[in-house]
Amino acid sequence: MLRRDLWEMFAGLARAGKTLLISSHVMDEAARCARVLLMREGQLIADATPEELRKQTGHDDLEQAFLVIAERSAA
Repeated sequence: MLRRDLWEMFAGLARAGKTLLISSHVMDEAARCARVLLMREGQLIADATPEELRKQTGHDDLEQAFLVIAERSAA
C-alpha cells in the first residue's frame, strides 16, 4: 500500500507541474516515469521515454530492454 500511495503522490506532484527525480533499479517503476535514464557502471547509457526504449530494443519488458542496451554499451 505504501508503494501505491507514493506513486499516487508522485503523480499528483507531476500533474501540479513539479519535476521529480526517482532513482530505482525496479523497471516496473521506471515504466511509470515520463523519461528514463539508464546507467551502468556509473555511465549514462540511455535517456529516453519507456516507449522509446521498447522500440529501440524490440522488447516490451523494460528489464529486457535495459539488458539489450547494457550489452550494446559494453561492446
